[in-house]
Amino acid sequence: MASSSENPPLGDEPKIDGGLKAENEVEVEDVIQETTVQTENGLQVKDDVDDSKTEDDPDKQGDRISPVSSRSSSESGKPSHAEKPSAPPLDTINPLTGLSDTELARKVDEFTKFDEGLKKHTELLNCGAHLAGDKESALGGETDFSSRFVKAISPKQLKYLKEGEKKAKLWGQSKYLKGSLLIACLAGIIQGWTQSAMNGASIGINDEFNIHTEPKNTQTTTANVWLFGVLNAVPFLAGGVLAPLIADPLQDHLLGRRGAILLACIFSIAATIGQAFSKSTSQLIGCRVVTGVTLAAKASSAPLLIAEVSPDHLRGNLLSLWQLSDAFGIFLGFSSNLATLSIYAPDTTQWRIQIATILIPTIVLTFLVYFVPESPRVHMKHGRLPKALETFTFIRPSPVSEFLAARDLIYAHVQLEIECESNLKNETETNTNQSKGKGKLEQEVAETEGAIKEAIGHDIELQRQEPEMPAYDISRTDFFRRLYQTFKDGRSRRALLCASTAMISQQLTGINTIAFMSTLLLSSINDSPRSGAWLNWGIGLCNFLFGLPAFWLLDRVGRSTMLLLGFIPMFILMLVLAFSFKAQATGDPSNIPLAGVFGIFFVIVYSPTVGTSPFAISAEVFPLVVREVGHSLSVAVNFIGLGLVLLFFPSLSSAMGGYRQSLSLFAALNILAFGLCYLFVPETKDMTLEELRTIFDIPTARHIEYRLTVVTPWLVKKYLRSWAVKLHLWPKPSAKDDDSKEGLITFPRWHKPT
Repeated sequence: MASSSENPPLGDEPKIDGGLKAENEVEVEDVIQETTVQTENGLQVKDDVDDSKTEDDPDKQGDRISPVSSRSSSESGKPSHAEKPSAPPLDTINPLTGLSDTELARKVDEFTKFDEGLKKHTELLNCGAHLAGDKESALGGETDFSSRFVKAISPKQLKYLKEGEKKAKLWGQSKYLKGSLLIACLAGIIQGWTQSAMNGASIGINDEFNIHTEPKNTQTTTANVWLFGVLNAVPFLAGGVLAPLIADPLQDHLLGRRGAILLACIFSIAATIGQAFSKSTSQLIGCRVVTGVTLAAKASSAPLLIAEVSPDHLRGNLLSLWQLSDAFGIFLGFSSNLATLSIYAPDTTQWRIQIATILIPTIVLTFLVYFVPESPRVHMKHGRLPKALETFTFIRPSPVSEFLAARDLIYAHVQLEIECESNLKNETETNTNQSKGKGKLEQEVAETEGAIKEAIGHDIELQRQEPEMPAYDISRTDFFRRLYQTFKDGRSRRALLCASTAMISQQLTGINTIAFMSTLLLSSINDSPRSGAWLNWGIGLCNFLFGLPAFWLLDRVGRSTMLLLGFIPMFILMLVLAFSFKAQATGDPSNIPLAGVFGIFFVIVYSPTVGTSPFAISAEVFPLVVREVGHSLSVAVNFIGLGLVLLFFPSLSSAMGGYRQSLSLFAALNILAFGLCYLFVPETKDMTLEELRTIFDIPTARHIEYRLTVVTPWLVKKYLRSWAVKLHLWPKPSAKDDDSKEGLITFPRWHKPT
């Protein structure tokens, strides 16, 4: 059903004529044509299941509960094959597993009732449901449906469905998926380029507007130090404050993911030109406020686009592209800064040129974003289910894109319906608990009013002729309800805690004292702008090159694990970097090699760990209905943290007597960040976006217990005890008592619902 809030298309996406077909031109409808019959109630598949026995068997009846319908027949007044489902146990990740052909066909039939445009794809969606439920059974040829399905597709398609999908890496994906990744990467490049351009321009800006900040300079005043901090911090403080207010309306009600990126590019071009021609610090600050809003808009939309179009087995790898692109943009920005220093021009002109170079990637992205498809999950939220199927088909690899698209659509729908029902159940339980404190008479009045409202709503529903909408349809809520739900709903709130912890930990490391302040840090120990520019260039290059391993590691090692691996070595390196500066802030050119070397080592450790994980985590952990709000709130935490670092670091260093003391403080904050992430950031690898509910439906206290009582002893036995045995500090356990080789149970499997 087309939503009333349907976004206007930004460009013509390719159409599929004549329906969805397999590569060998066999109609998908032919796959199960002999196994289906039409009844009054819809599509039914013939199989060996005896329905009469199923109705009498309580165990079978439990299997037939459908997670597809968002309302029961008693609520909607429409015929329904099954009662409204309850959420499955938290350790049951796939609700389609173990269902018969009849039950799967029934769920598909219920799904197609949401939009008439899905009716012609019923058989294709049936194939997708079988692939989502049990791929081995669907392709094994043992059941009636499976044998006909296998005969209807080509051997090449069968081989790909069996083993080719998981082997298909980035270059084996469709051109539309690559196009979506390209525009997301360009958005990341703009982020990094903007950071390094403002970094390099800081000296020229200080000279033109007489802003002296060096501790050794006698002209340095407190007002100058604060003004410099404001100039650097205002883009990120403005973006952090405004991101939650603009991200959701832009993406949900106006433009979608790609539209938000396009609008951000247009305003970014205007703000960049304004910065380059600013004649006062007030004009510069005003333009940087707009720049910060555009940075927040891109950071709130591009990672979500990557997460929603990526195949599940590549999602972690592809999400790392956001931070890798940011790192590459930082490198390109430092390269342009270095090139600008070679231009024969006054200092008051050079910094303006450095700012203007931001236009290069921004203009390119402005034109390219028009040619990529919108996220299929955005279409789902707006009730454009046939369009979602079409877009899933574009972004899934040939020769089986139609089948994979049908599988992903029906599976996402089922999981989202269960997620919404779980949220509703939690809200109902909360309201029930709150009502227990009311007086008996007051409670009876409330129950009577509720019964009247329910009866009226039931009568109205009976009169409706339009098809009902999915539970996750965006028209069911507005921005403020979604914002409220993010904090009230336990699953969303725990996801926000996880993402915000990961985001703020990135700022606690002190990386941005290097990324943004490196020009001034180095100028405090060496007065040559070119020496500082070359070191910045080296830092930017290392940031990009050593971030590349994250592309392969995030899905293999895990997001949370990679995040945790960075903090301890960064604590040591930041401490050494701090002591490369003298205790008192006096210039000493001999310190620049030591500061440069350990600054680069710090970046090398940061890039594949804390550099890539936070945005990957934030982009995937939120439920679809509140994904824009939740992710934008996490981006706000990151941006505000960054802004506060840039605002207070210069004055903090001045007040503490130099950079040694302030950098030592950030070294200690790495230990704090490790503790926070260890307790509040669960592992999310090897799950679909919708399956992550099995993690965040569990209370945070249980995750803390899991980390302290399961993971910590396992790490001690597996690593610390084995090292102690090798060093003869611990007696070697007998073969019977040696449990160091036991695997670590995952958090959802460990948790037992009470």
